Amino acid sequence: MRNFILFSIIIAGSYWAYQKWNASETLPAENNSVKTAVSGEGTQPLAEAQMVQQPPNLVPMQEQPSTSLSSMDKEILILRSELANVDPDSDLFSNLSLKLSKLLLNSERPESIGEARGILRTLSQGDPAQPNRDLANELLLQESSGADQLTIAQSIFEKGAQTPGFGFAAEILSENLNQDTSAGALQSWDLLSKAYIAAPDLETKTPIRIKLWNLVNTWIFSSKSFPEVCTTVTVVSGDSLSVIAQKHKSSVDAIKLLNGLRNDVIHPQQRLKVLSGKVHIEVDKSDFRLDLFMDGRWLMGFPVGHGRSDKVTPALDYVVGVMQKKPMWQPRDGRAPIAHGVEGNPLGERWIGFKDGETFGLGIHGTDDPDSIGSMCSEGCVRLRNEDVITLYPWIRSGTPVSIRE
Repeated sequence: MRNFILFSIIIAGSYWAYQKWNASETLPAENNSVKTAVSGEGTQPLAEAQMVQQPPNLVPMQEQPSTSLSSMDKEILILRSELANVDPDSDLFSNLSLKLSKLLLNSERPESIGEARGILRTLSQGDPAQPNRDLANELLLQESSGADQLTIAQSIFEKGAQTPGFGFAAEILSENLNQDTSAGALQSWDLLSKAYIAAPDLETKTPIRIKLWNLVNTWIFSSKSFPEVCTTVTVVSGDSLSVIAQKHKSSVDAIKLLNGLRNDVIHPQQRLKVLSGKVHIEVDKSDFRLDLFMDGRWLMGFPVGHGRSDKVTPALDYVVGVMQKKPMWQPRDGRAPIAHGVEGNPLGERWIGFKDGETFGLGIHGTDDPDSIGSMCSEGCVRLRNEDVITLYPWIRSGTPVSIRE
């Protein structure tokens, strides 16, 4: 298999080099205008035999300066030369082949792109222990389309989240599902959530989060419902929102939000949509993001601020304890408590405290300084804009796990 790569590279490289040399050797076309000479009696045409042709300043090919080659083309030639002298069964050969395929793809020449795809396909079908097999598959996924792309995406996805290209593969698979059906939308929700978790940085996560937010708004925060994760409850005599919430491990605020209720009054035979599942919070300090997941699926996310350099927010696992609306703040320096809405209270509209332990007094809350979001600004807590913490609050209960990561 590797010998086939080497043979292909040598043949393609020889033809490509010949084409480059042949183009540089082509002389300009002769000027067809009549050449004239000056005499004492005026000008007159010179006979063909009288014209003296100056020989072109030709240099043998091996001495011809490579000024016509770009730096990328020169690097391609060097790689081809190195590959011709490397054992096709070595890891070095695989590394050089992968590097060459990347350069050929970047050249944007159709014939070079075709050659690169051939190299990548051969690498991707090689020995499973081959170090560049998965990387070749990832590049092929990006360069392919249609049924080929789906096949590659499926093979990458089945290998798991640590496989290069996993997130993009999940996105591709999601885009080919019918999200107008509950089954297709639920599967897409699963795939996009896994792609989001696997995404390496905020730039990659942002477009995935937008897709997730659109899907969640369509199927969760609407009259639609996933039978697999949503329950429809018919109110019976003696029911209350708190009873229903406790039975389904939800909250009164969440049920009111899902069903557009303005108060706690419900009636027998009334049908209520209830979303229940295990929720957990993940905070990424480097991205200044908080995300809420339910049963492993992304539900919502917000920008945050966290501890200053002298009051660093510890990257640990926590559990939610006390929760309060319109919280009063107790300064750590022994000053008297400051009521909600009074200047100097930084907690904003909601308090989601962590259970006491090594980090007494830490939690998630709103803010009286929305411009501070996205920075290291607090005394150790995680802060959100007030409108965001109000949106988050109904989905959190005492005992909810919280993971804060660097």
